[in-house]
Parts: sequence; structure tokens; C-alpha cells
Amino acid sequence: MQNTFLTMLIATFSVFALDANADWNPQAYNAIKWTAPNQGRNTIAYTTSVGITRVPIAYHGGVDTNASGEITEQNISHFKQWVLERLPSGYCGPVVLDYEQPWWQTLGSKTITHEALQEIISVYGESMQIAKNTLPDAQWGFWGLPLLRNTGEKWKAQGVSLDPLLKQCNGLYPDIYDSNRGKDTSARAQRHIESVLKSAAGQIPVYVFVSPRFTGEGKDHSYFIPDDVFLRHVNGAMKAAWTDATGQVHKIQGIILWDAYGYTPEAGWDELDTKHAYYFQLMQALVEAWAKSMVGVSVETNVVHLPSCKYALPEPKNSETAIDDTPLQHSSQNNFQNRERSNLESERIPTGRIPSGRE
Repeated sequence: MQNTFLTMLIATFSVFALDANADWNPQAYNAIKWTAPNQGRNTIAYTTSVGITRVPIAYHGGVDTNASGEITEQNISHFKQWVLERLPSGYCGPVVLDYEQPWWQTLGSKTITHEALQEIISVYGESMQIAKNTLPDAQWGFWGLPLLRNTGEKWKAQGVSLDPLLKQCNGLYPDIYDSNRGKDTSARAQRHIESVLKSAAGQIPVYVFVSPRFTGEGKDHSYFIPDDVFLRHVNGAMKAAWTDATGQVHKIQGIILWDAYGYTPEAGWDELDTKHAYYFQLMQALVEAWAKSMVGVSVETNVVHLPSCKYALPEPKNSETAIDDTPLQHSSQNNFQNRERSNLESERIPTGRIPSGRE
């Protein structure tokens, strides 16, 4: 099934003029949220064997370590300690700030005032400056931004834009989580990522978060995405491209797989590990197929500094050393866990379900 569907995808790839020598070499990345030792053994064995690296995530507000909406000296101290413990000096790879509360509902609303957006941009911008001052070469960015809502024409028609914030980031990390079981939303995913690439303007690398589960199912996280649907959806992001005024094509740097062990009872962890390893196999096959098909094609992904900067952290030998969900400051929030998009219901394909709130 895997090989057949990949062959079909290759047959539908858009072909660019073969007039330069900057090949595209997209990467698959790991961001599975482990919660205990000895999780993900099969996954780690596979990702390590093929060179997939792990993207670090500062959960619970990133720099705003208690997700209060105000950055204090204590927040900054806690954040710098996290960087010191988790990231090597001189690290220039991707790293994500998970800063959702208390701003997410406002950012995802149908309408937003210029004043409210400016307040959000100000505090996010402050977070970004602190992060860059702490580790200047790292590709700092905010998980999920811009939201699907933020790249929609109706939202932009208000005369508002997140671009002033996005241009301060060293990396962009939008998601294309699939909230529409039974519907093909790959074309919408492609349009969203093309809008993000346009906002990046050839200056900032774009990494796309994907999930192996359907979201939009209330608190039921048991629905895993079938192989063909998953590949088609991820391929929407892979197909995305933006061409600048000089004719240079810009595409994403890679795909980041995120999931949480917290969604699955302990009795199902081994099965979950097997699933994760398989989804990584699908992703790796897809990025390798794209790389092979784009040899000789001029593509830019905007990763700066050294070629090694396209890689994240090496996979750990055991999940115990890479549990990122410990609050940076004594906080009970678990902001990154629930991506139901209940506040973005108008942009979903109708499914007849009543959306639930965030956990």
C-alpha cells in the first residue's frame, strides 16, 4: 500500500524548470511528547537508523513560563535554565516555543481589533527577542503560528496581519493537523503552507507540524489517520511552494511529527510506539521520494548558517532523557496537548459534530 500510494504521489508532483543546481532535501523530524522512561523504543531505533532528529519544544508558554500573558524576570530565569539544560551552546537547529495561553482564543477568533493584535504581537515579540538573545543562532519560532485562520482571506480583509511578528522569528512552525475525518483537506493544507511561505518571504525556514491522529473529535483521540489519507495530507505541505520576484522557488524545510503519550493508556504504549514508528516510515519514504524527484531543481528553504542547521537534536537512547512536558515553572497547564480548533470551526469542512472546548 505504501509504495503504491507513493508512486501515485510522485506521478502528480508539480515539475519546476530544471535550470539550477540547488536540490531540495526536505527532512522528517520527531517531536513525539514522551511522558515516562522507556517509551518509543521502536520509534527511537528507527528514527536513529535513518537520521531523523528531534525538535525541542519549550512547553507551557515558552519564555512566559507560567503562561500568564506577562513576562517577568522569574520567567526569564526559568526559561534560560531550560535552554542551558536542553540545548547545546551554538545550537542552530529548529526549536519551538509553545505559547498558546492566554492568547490563543483571541488569535483564533473570526475578528480581532488592531489593538488586541498589537498587544499579542508585543508580548510574543518580547518572548522572541529574549529567546534569540539567549541562543542567537537557534531557529526560534512559535508552534502553530500563523494559524489557519490567520492566513484566511476573511481574517486578512480586516486589515490585520501577523507578518510583523513572523518576521521577528528565526523559524516558522505552522501545523496542518487534520480535523475532518472522512474529508480530503490536503488542498487546504497546501494553500495554508503556501501562505506561510509567502509570509516568510524567502528569509525564514518553514517547518510543518503534522499529527498521526484526527483532531476535532472532542476528547476522543483514538482515531488514527489511515496511510493514504496521512500521506496525501502531508503531501499537501510538501507540494506547497512560493516563487519570489526573481523566480526563485521556496519550499518547506521539513515535516515534524507530533503526538502525545498522554492520549493513550499505559497498556497501549507498545502499540502506540509501533504506530509512531510506522508513521515515521511513511514520512521518511515521502521526503526521500520528493528529494529524488527534485534533483537539479532550484529550491530554497532559507536555512541559514551551516548545512548542519537543518538538523535538530540527536535522538536520545531512552525517552527518559527527553521528557519535555515538565513545566518550566510550577504550572498545571498543558497548553500544547489539545488541538481541537474549536474556535476555528467556521474554517472546517462541516462534519455534523459539535465541537468541544479545549482540555
